[in-house]
Amino acid sequence: MLVPLLLATAALAAAQNTEPCAEVASLLDSSSYYIPAQVAFQCLQSVPVDVEGNKILIDELKIAWQWNSEVGYLKNTPDDWELGPVDIEAELDKIKENLSNYASEYEVQRAIQDIVTKTGNYHFNYRPDIIQVFDFKRRVGVVSISEDGKKLPKLYVENDAFNLDIGSVSEIAKINDEEAYEYLQKIAKWGQYVDADGRLNKLFSKGDTYALGTFESQIHYDGASTNITFANGTTATYANVASSQESFTGVTDGPSFFEAFCTGALSSTFSATAAGDVVDLQGEPRFLNGKSQIPKAYHLRKRQTSKTSAISVVEADSGAVSGYFLQGAGYENVAVLKILNFSPDGDESGNEFQATIKKFLEECIEAKKEKLIIDLRENGGGAPSLVLDAFMQLFPDQVPFSAQRYRAEEQWTAIGDAISEIHNSPTLSAAYERRVSYRFDEAWRYWAYWHFVTAKGENFADWKAFVGPEEFNGDSYTAVSRYNYSNSDRISILVDDFYFLNTTGRPTPFKAENIVMFTDALCGSACAGLHEELKNIAGVKSVTVGGRPENKPIQAVTGSKGSEVHRVGTLPEFGSAILSITSRIGAKVPTSPKLQQLANITQLIVRAGDSHTRIQTQDQLRKGDTTGTPLEFIYEAADCRIFYTGSTWWDPNLAWKAAWDAFVDDTKCVEGSTGHKSSISGGFKPFGPGDLDDANLAKPNQTTEGPGPSGTAASGTPSPKGAGARLSVGGGALVVGVVAAFAMW
Repeated sequence: MLVPLLLATAALAAAQNTEPCAEVASLLDSSSYYIPAQVAFQCLQSVPVDVEGNKILIDELKIAWQWNSEVGYLKNTPDDWELGPVDIEAELDKIKENLSNYASEYEVQRAIQDIVTKTGNYHFNYRPDIIQVFDFKRRVGVVSISEDGKKLPKLYVENDAFNLDIGSVSEIAKINDEEAYEYLQKIAKWGQYVDADGRLNKLFSKGDTYALGTFESQIHYDGASTNITFANGTTATYANVASSQESFTGVTDGPSFFEAFCTGALSSTFSATAAGDVVDLQGEPRFLNGKSQIPKAYHLRKRQTSKTSAISVVEADSGAVSGYFLQGAGYENVAVLKILNFSPDGDESGNEFQATIKKFLEECIEAKKEKLIIDLRENGGGAPSLVLDAFMQLFPDQVPFSAQRYRAEEQWTAIGDAISEIHNSPTLSAAYERRVSYRFDEAWRYWAYWHFVTAKGENFADWKAFVGPEEFNGDSYTAVSRYNYSNSDRISILVDDFYFLNTTGRPTPFKAENIVMFTDALCGSACAGLHEELKNIAGVKSVTVGGRPENKPIQAVTGSKGSEVHRVGTLPEFGSAILSITSRIGAKVPTSPKLQQLANITQLIVRAGDSHTRIQTQDQLRKGDTTGTPLEFIYEAADCRIFYTGSTWWDPNLAWKAAWDAFVDDTKCVEGSTGHKSSISGGFKPFGPGDLDDANLAKPNQTTEGPGPSGTAASGTPSPKGAGARLSVGGGALVVGVVAAFAMW
């Protein structure tokens, strides 16, 4: 099976005899959408290093990246942290010291990007102008398929995988002359997930939603072509291509490329205000995620009969959430709630999302369904208000926890000191209202401690009680905080026009022991938040599909487990705004040297000021974990691992049934994947909805020895005390409750 190269080699030959950027301009001018990947890469490699500009850029990154909530834990990671430690400031210094040794500007920016990639957290991104110019793609996808869902899987070309259950096709033996899985593991390291299972699953094509994997939709350039050798001895060669949405008019070589794309035209444009503008940054960044939607009639596949295909109960127009009833012997009582993301397109308030789940659960109760699959595959996150609302609809008598903290570093605390002074002074507050156009509480929400509550659900006495600092793992943090869950508080969590449902008196539609989460390890951000509430509060188990071809456990969540995210370009706005405002209204002007540096950042805005470059400013913490270890650094195995088969990979009906079968009968799980001590089936004790007392709070001066691989709270995860607080959000009363970080997980 020899597949010819789809692009003429003449273009490559021409590029070797001319300036590659000029060749790119010529190809794009000739209406070519795709150009040879190698020509695009050669163009990038011809851009000269901006040594002086990069010295400034790196110094500015060292200031901005101090807001990263994980700086201390990244330096001193737990022993079971697969990626190992990374000192982001030291890594930046190494690049700065060696700027003259890089062959191109592209190599410098890739080296900086590699630092954030090493963290495994897709809330922490660096994608400057030069990396945005081209998108690379290979014209073939790959999938990982097991014979029966338990045997170790083999690799197949995507198009072949659709025919596995009706004919004989050959698996992939080698990719570019390397053993196939080893090759994939190598390029998977470009992905930002906490372990190799998630990074591999991100590479694979998705048969049911048709989402491209990052093997096909490449993160970086990976050669001029892709050569695949099959087990039957045949080979195929596929051209790797590139595309660009930018105009190359006037671009003739590397220096003119720099002038066109690296001087502010691409990355310095953003519409942030001092309010932070995090609403559009929900979940996994779209340039990494290729956000998909649930296809219409998702449950109806061509080889299903009317008696075996699921029944559609409700489907949101956004394609983010839908509900089904399974059919067939043994599945008559099983319902499926599929949540593909928590950032529904065209449903900015989330009201349709909320109404879809409400309608689905009402139909489940009416039909007397008792068992539920919550399908979270591909869910990269979104709005935490929707996560919390979904949890409360599922468990109306329980209060989710959702606790966070900031890194209490110099810049952040200096801003908070000023905000606290203004808030507590009627004179300064009045002066602010007269002179500043945007509302104080909204603009400075992250420091507005009066809208937050403590881990125990009590009001913070003052700014000092909120800011701490408290020391964990050799770094300083604010106190653990939760959020005001009342519909009358529009600052903490709720977006415009969205209100939590009044859950008082609503029935619990399913028992926790009859619910299973079905993930593909790509769950992260807001999805990780839902997983945490379902697991540690409600006690729901999980089944996870895919990953490495190993007879070992797999984590249900390998995406980011952090909370709030900012585009880095907004941080200088905070700095300059607070310095200006305090001066204008007669408040104490912050004297922090680092805050002054932040306010005067310029090169970072020019090169990476848009939403492609982000930073996580909050950790998420587990209820009852006295070590205070961020969820990001806690290993959590699923209760069971399965692999896709030739049918379950593309047919959601069969995938749901396979997940349910494994949930109720662990002999259908992959050998060696069950019973890990961090899973509920292996002994993890959920804290439950009960109240926290002082003995269960995070204790400062803890190191990374905390929960370790078990993920169990060091206090012994006490049993829930009583029924826990009962939510009553509809009437607008202040509830000792929770929210998550405003608009971003």
